Amino acid sequence: MPQKKILIVAPVAYGYSSYIFKSVSKFSAVDCAMIYTNHANFQYKNTLHRVQNFIYKTFLNRNLKKEYGDKLVVKQLKEIGFSDVIFIIRPDYLNRKTLKILRKSTDNFITLFYDSTRRFKKKLKLLPLFDKIYSYDKLDVEKYNFEFLTNYIFDESVSKEYKFLFFNISTYDYRFSLIEKLAKYIAHNNWSKSIFQYNTPNLKSDYLNIISDPIPVYTVIETIKACKIMIDVQRDDQIGLSFRVFEALGYRKKLITTNIDIVNYDFYNPQNILVLDPNNIEIPKSFVESPYEDVPDHILAPYRIDNWVKKVFELE
Repeated sequence: MPQKKILIVAPVAYGYSSYIFKSVSKFSAVDCAMIYTNHANFQYKNTLHRVQNFIYKTFLNRNLKKEYGDKLVVKQLKEIGFSDVIFIIRPDYLNRKTLKILRKSTDNFITLFYDSTRRFKKKLKLLPLFDKIYSYDKLDVEKYNFEFLTNYIFDESVSKEYKFLFFNISTYDYRFSLIEKLAKYIAHNNWSKSIFQYNTPNLKSDYLNIISDPIPVYTVIETIKACKIMIDVQRDDQIGLSFRVFEALGYRKKLITTNIDIVNYDFYNPQNILVLDPNNIEIPKSFVESPYEDVPDHILAPYRIDNWVKKVFELE
């Protein structure tokens, strides 16, 4: 039987998408390739080139960095050729012309929307291009008839020795004030923490670790392993569960989250998961001090990445 040829097209996304490629590659009946929609290697030729890109973005809705990324995708696609399945994460990172070229290179063009269409409305214009669209956002699934698919557990381990209690890492946005307020609450209770904010513009905080660059996933993992409780602050424009939730499941960590929909999932356990009211921060001492309660294996199994890719790519 010939191998099923699968192409994954995805952003680097701090390393998360690489776990999909590694999992799919385990299957002997699959020939898997991966293209990153990455323009990290783009370099301006000179100051004039930088100014040119600024003008393009401001007045022509063009971005030389993204165009460079599109050219790399098309170049690598020519080398790979036709695939039985092309699976793309964040298709809005590419221009429509590139997406159409990808569309012609397969009979099964599928995508995963990592974020809601309410956050990135540009995705709505791309819907007709795909044979199947997966989404972890229940509102989008219901409204646009997408196929529901959560994020995944990409790694697992158990550690009951903690260097500190609380951990969070977030990009700077409107959630900053809430995260700082939460970090202050933790500090005033004399609980240990490691809470990071990056891309934070000229701000200082007595309660947060301010960093300029994102931390790669493997470094984040080591920090997660050293904590007891993870913090997940939900975006207002999404209902889907973030990777923080699945990292907490995989590494057997307690979780504090502002995502109220989490109570509707089969792994929800109030001893492990505390739903936080952003307007009234209260973390019971009993929640902090009580141990993590193991989630039954049959509940975790569907969320593990090897089972996740079986569903997405129809593998046995």
